[in-house]
Amino acid sequence: MAVEREKIYECEVKRRRVKAGGGYEPFWKVKPVAVALVDNDTEFRCKDCFGEVKLLGRNGKTGTVPYVEHKSPADSEYCANGMLFKKATDGREPRPSQHPVE
Repeated sequence: MAVEREKIYECEVKRRRVKAGGGYEPFWKVKPVAVALVDNDTEFRCKDCFGEVKLLGRNGKTGTVPYVEHKSPADSEYCANGMLFKKATDGREPRPSQHPVE
């Protein structure tokens, strides 16, 4: 029996922009995972709960689309985009990660 995987195709990536007074400041931008890889982004987080995610499916095999999944099951249980949250039947409410990526 195959294990069902959580597949999230959009995430936030850390970018830098020029500040008005000079220098740079970091900010998070929502992107499709495939575009983030083309843009050589390196820092990723969940766009809904801001938790840690791991990047999968980036090997470029024909027919595969890169995606991310939550590193923490606790994030998946309470993230609106998490597989465990979607399967839950107890009426839980989504919440931000208890360990968000800054």
